[in-house]
Amino acid sequence: MFTCRFYLFCLVTILYICLCVGNSNIKKCVEAEKNALLKFKAKLIDKNDLLSSWKGQEDCCIWKGVTCDNSTGHVILLDLRPPNINLDIIPQLGGNIDSSLCELQNLISLDLSFNQLEGKIPQCIGSLVQLTYLDLDNNGLVGAIPHSLGNLSNLQILDLGNNEFLFANHLEWVSTLSNLTYLDLSYTNLSQVVDILSPLTKLHFVEYVELDFCELHQFNLKSTPLIKSFNSLLSFSLRGNYFSSLSWMFNVSKVITHLDLSSNSLQQSIPDGFKNMSSLECLLLSNNKLQGSIPKSFQSLCQLITLDLSYNKLSGQFSDYMQHLCSEGHDIINLKLSDNQLNGTLPYNIGQLSKLQSLSIHSNKFSGIINESHFSNLSNLRYLYVDKNPLSFNLSSNWIPPFQLSVLSASSCNLGPKFPLWLKHQWKLMLLQISNNGISNYFPEWFWDLTPGLAYLNVSHNKLSGALPKSIPSMKPRISEITWDFSFNNLSGPLPSFPPQITLLSVSNNMFSGSISSLCGSSYQNLAYLDLSNNSLSGRLLDYWGQFQNLQVLNLATNNFFGRIPDSFGTLQSIETIHLNNNNFTGEFPSLANCSNLKLMDFGDNNIEGAIPTWVGENLHQMIILRLRSNKFQGSIPKSLCNLSHVQVLDLSNNNIIGNIPQCLDHVTALSNTTFSREPISYETHGYIGFEDYNFGSFSDKAILAWKGENREYGKNLRFLTAIDLSCNQLNGQIPQSMTILIALASLNLSSNNLTGFIPNNIGHMEMLESLDLSKNYLSGTIPESLSNLSFLSYLQLSFNSLSGKIPSSTQLRTFDAYTYIGNPKLCGPPLSKDCPEDINNTYGNDVEGEDDDNGFISFGFYISIGLGFFIGFWGVCGTLILKTSWRYAYFQFFNNVCDWIYVQLLLFIARMKRRFQVQD
Repeated sequence: MFTCRFYLFCLVTILYICLCVGNSNIKKCVEAEKNALLKFKAKLIDKNDLLSSWKGQEDCCIWKGVTCDNSTGHVILLDLRPPNINLDIIPQLGGNIDSSLCELQNLISLDLSFNQLEGKIPQCIGSLVQLTYLDLDNNGLVGAIPHSLGNLSNLQILDLGNNEFLFANHLEWVSTLSNLTYLDLSYTNLSQVVDILSPLTKLHFVEYVELDFCELHQFNLKSTPLIKSFNSLLSFSLRGNYFSSLSWMFNVSKVITHLDLSSNSLQQSIPDGFKNMSSLECLLLSNNKLQGSIPKSFQSLCQLITLDLSYNKLSGQFSDYMQHLCSEGHDIINLKLSDNQLNGTLPYNIGQLSKLQSLSIHSNKFSGIINESHFSNLSNLRYLYVDKNPLSFNLSSNWIPPFQLSVLSASSCNLGPKFPLWLKHQWKLMLLQISNNGISNYFPEWFWDLTPGLAYLNVSHNKLSGALPKSIPSMKPRISEITWDFSFNNLSGPLPSFPPQITLLSVSNNMFSGSISSLCGSSYQNLAYLDLSNNSLSGRLLDYWGQFQNLQVLNLATNNFFGRIPDSFGTLQSIETIHLNNNNFTGEFPSLANCSNLKLMDFGDNNIEGAIPTWVGENLHQMIILRLRSNKFQGSIPKSLCNLSHVQVLDLSNNNIIGNIPQCLDHVTALSNTTFSREPISYETHGYIGFEDYNFGSFSDKAILAWKGENREYGKNLRFLTAIDLSCNQLNGQIPQSMTILIALASLNLSSNNLTGFIPNNIGHMEMLESLDLSKNYLSGTIPESLSNLSFLSYLQLSFNSLSGKIPSSTQLRTFDAYTYIGNPKLCGPPLSKDCPEDINNTYGNDVEGEDDDNGFISFGFYISIGLGFFIGFWGVCGTLILKTSWRYAYFQFFNNVCDWIYVQLLLFIARMKRRFQVQD
């Protein structure tokens, strides 16, 4: 849409210039208008002197960006759009738009786009009734769009897009802009607008409408047949809103050629109603939740050039999609179906799309074999994206493709096992992504003839072997940024000289050997990312690092480098990440005090000595990961480390550090605030392929951390980890109570030190703790009950201290085995086998009073005595009665007499009771 707008602006400009040149009576600018321009300039911020020609003593008609009517001297055009807007860094104007601009009453065209202007749009701009072109696009304007703009009845182009803090409560003022042909309100907040279509239907000449990212939900379709009102609408862009239905769109315009509803909330299947939109040339429905397959009404779209259905949930076989396209649809240039759930094989009739330039089907479930027949008629193919599909390429070694690709992206397919020979003829390639393709042989010699044009090369995660050439050819002049990734292969030999324009270089996880002296022969001024990790590189690092002034990421980990770390590291003012871990560096820490952008510093597993410098905490305020473990650092922990408010991982373990743990660690905001923003440590790469800016992907930083007793490497999840590891040092004193304020800390390891005193009672406040290791110290006292509150705790070590008392009886703490608590002789209770004294008393004392006192008399002889007494007593009586008949008779006679007496006494008692009750009656 910008192209159309720009052409219209050029047409207006040329028309007025031609009219003015034809007049020989050239007049200077009007004094009042000159003064108005100077007032306008006074409210601007012009850091780059873009308006240096605006001086009071000169004719304002010759000022930069100002055009006057030669016959009247009135200012008619004001164009302060910055130059070179396609560059990443452009000189721009800041400040506010002063109302003095409204004194230019003859202004026909006003362009202030692509600046950094702030504040509100002046209401008085609505008084510039001669305006036909108004462009305030890409600024920082705020507030409500003034309704006075509705007075500009001559306006043909109105662009207020890309001002994220503008809003409008209604659009009735738009309906009076009867000559409008182009309207862009993108990024304006229109969520409160009830009726959007009605005002737009009154714009009978409007051809282009852009309402991208305006927080729109659904249009009010009470009104009239829209198709009769929008009879001139060619392009309607509603990208990035919240529309859930597409059916309302079918009655908007019969002549519409461009429809963009990407990045909305469209659901269910694509409705079958495109018969009324047979003029469509471009249909963009990507980034939605569409399901099902292409409807049959797509057969009516015979003018279709671009179809983008990527990033949805579409299913079915690709052959069905080809059947539902117009049978005459050989003019399709951009076909995008990537990131769906499509399956089946790639149909051969894809070759019928003879004008196809771009085919994107990556991240689906396509399978089968691709051979020459699929490409036989695709002579115009330039962009091919087939990544992340289980596809196999079966192309003969002598096949010459009919196309010249600019982009081939085929990661996680199967191009191997040999290097694809047909690439030899693709000498226009600028992007080659063939990672994880099972390629196992050498780079062919002809491959290096392609590299001067490759802005992006990724051959990682294959099995490529052999050495790279000593010197790789320089890049073509049009290639300014280069990303090359050779990582995770079997490449060997010395490092070659790479092109000086290179921006990102990764050769990690190979078998390269020797020094890295080849990097010091050229000036790598563009190099921002250098990863040489996990190789067999060796030698001392030369002191030449000052040439890498744009370097942001440096990874030399897991090699055989030795000697002192060069002092020139301290000149890397752009550096954000340094990995020097797992080498043999010695000497003291070089000063990196000027590297204020450092976020990750890993010097672990070396032989660096001396004290931890205080400037780490005083200067490196962006630090997130500080890993100095397994070195020979001495002295105490500097209190300045408490100034690292962003630090999430602090690992000083396995050194010779002495003294107390600083009391001020609670000042670390990232560890004491659970809502702290945790940004990923990553580096994004991009570059131009032709005239388009491509995002080549992001590289997430990694670090090896001791977590729950094991060393693990973390990448994408590194941003969420919070840990302090001070283990294996000679720290003494108590654990500071202030550490319990670190409620966002997930891992704390203070083991193998000389810490004394108690475990802080309120340690249970550290609610996010998953891992706690306090083992091998001299801690005393009881285990705090609050430790039971740590519901996320899954790793605990309190062994080999001087803890005493009963282990708290919570379910949480008793899930750990006895090894968690061993080496504390005075601890008792489960899961230890040693019972606590109070538990023994409770078991026996509650059942029989005084039982413990009597237990001392019970012995084996006691039970023998009971047995003998029973035997003698029983047989002394019963045996006599059995043997002596007279005694037996007298014994039983006695019992009979007793029973008779009891019976008679019972009857007498009953009789007396009866008589007593009768007397009472």
